[in-house]
Amino acid sequence: MHAAAQEAASPFGAAVPHRYLVAYRNNSISTAAETYARAPGVTIFRRYQPFGIVVLQTNPGDDEAATLAILRADPAIEFVIHDRILAAHNLILRAALPAVVAIGTAPAPPASPPTPYDTYYTSTPQGWAVVQSGGYGIATPGGPTHGPWDTTLGAGIRIAILDSGVDASHPDIAPNLAVNFTEIDQSPATGLPSPCDDGSPQDQQGHGTWTASLAAGALGPNTGLIIGVAPAAALLNIKVLERLPDPASTAPDIATQCTTGQAGGLLSWVLQGIEDAIAMHADVINLSLGTLVDLDTGEGAGLKAAFDRVTYAATQAGAVVIASAGNDGLNLADPRYIELPAQARGVLAVVASTNPACAENLAPGALCAPGAITLPYYSNYGTPLNAIAAPGGSYPDGPDTGVSGWIRGACSNGLPNTTDGPPADSTHSFGCFNLGHTPYLQAMGTSASAALAAGAAALVRAAHPAWTPDQVTAALRAAANPTASLPAAPLLNPAGLIP
Repeated sequence: MHAAAQEAASPFGAAVPHRYLVAYRNNSISTAAETYARAPGVTIFRRYQPFGIVVLQTNPGDDEAATLAILRADPAIEFVIHDRILAAHNLILRAALPAVVAIGTAPAPPASPPTPYDTYYTSTPQGWAVVQSGGYGIATPGGPTHGPWDTTLGAGIRIAILDSGVDASHPDIAPNLAVNFTEIDQSPATGLPSPCDDGSPQDQQGHGTWTASLAAGALGPNTGLIIGVAPAAALLNIKVLERLPDPASTAPDIATQCTTGQAGGLLSWVLQGIEDAIAMHADVINLSLGTLVDLDTGEGAGLKAAFDRVTYAATQAGAVVIASAGNDGLNLADPRYIELPAQARGVLAVVASTNPACAENLAPGALCAPGAITLPYYSNYGTPLNAIAAPGGSYPDGPDTGVSGWIRGACSNGLPNTTDGPPADSTHSFGCFNLGHTPYLQAMGTSASAALAAGAAALVRAAHPAWTPDQVTAALRAAANPTASLPAAPLLNPAGLIP
């Protein structure tokens, strides 16, 4: 029986009233912005100088139509859109047993037994997704003896994780954590207050820790129980999402509403996070978040233009930008609908694929059996994505240490010396989704696919330091294996790119 449930459907993508992103032509913020900001009740919160975008807020009682008309009449302004709330792509979760993994019969332990490490990868089949994404070699048990790790583990490469934060004390995260930063603004006037998160860089949702560990979970003694695709790459934690109350919850208490809450954040935070990643010289930027956009709506084209401007700037600054395709099970062949930021300029979109040792089977009680790699039921897909596929997982989930269709990763164990609950005082913090303070779990979703591809991109960049982001992305596409059962999405295969 599955001891988990899907996260609540995202209510996000909705516009934030009276809060606008104003984009100026030629990426140059006009002096008119300052003039307009002096009007009564108008405030400029942020200026994204490299992108030519400002975040502007007006009084709650103002006529929005009139405000938009005034702004759009300015010839220096290219487009105006509302700020809005984006979400981490929802996952399917399976509770993990909080046990140390051991295989076979061991002799009596010594007085001070060594701490196990990497055992989900080295002693169980739970590391299948990392292996399939190129994370193997140097005779590490659990994968082929030789492979990309013979050449590089990703040392010297910086992977920016724009997500719900990371658990900075987690043994699979801490050794590689180079930057621990937050863009969460919880002030009532300018931000998005949440009783479910303290706004610090700490992951109080679980999503960011899980994705970070798949990209660059540490390897070797004094680390945790899993290994990421690029286990020596540096992690730049840039928190742009926070745990928010579940809008579908009917519980009278905030603690219960928070328990099933989703990670979300303002679009302006995500744009600021990309600017941060550029300033921190990120080599790879991972975006396991997004929203479905209808281009026929009033602001759809503006949202696309905003992301295009920012993601293109990131690639021009030297970063490979990777985003998950989303978990709505939609064919995005209809050009009216796009997934952002996956379909923004210069972004490598990633759809999900399944475990060939545990072919997708949605029948209740199904057991793992070998089969073809396919596109799982939840993954968005379609030729316009121009995507590659990387493991995202599917049913069956399998046992805790056996063959599984799901993906094992690290999860937030909460702040040390606290119990699970809203972080209203120093004794409580949230950890791993609705599972409490849990260091590991199995889950599935395109969030994993993007993170694994980010790790693969880090290996390729480390092996070919002179390559541009476009060259890395083109090489990943060219080296991927076409698979008939993955519509318009060849399967990620970085091994041939690393000598």
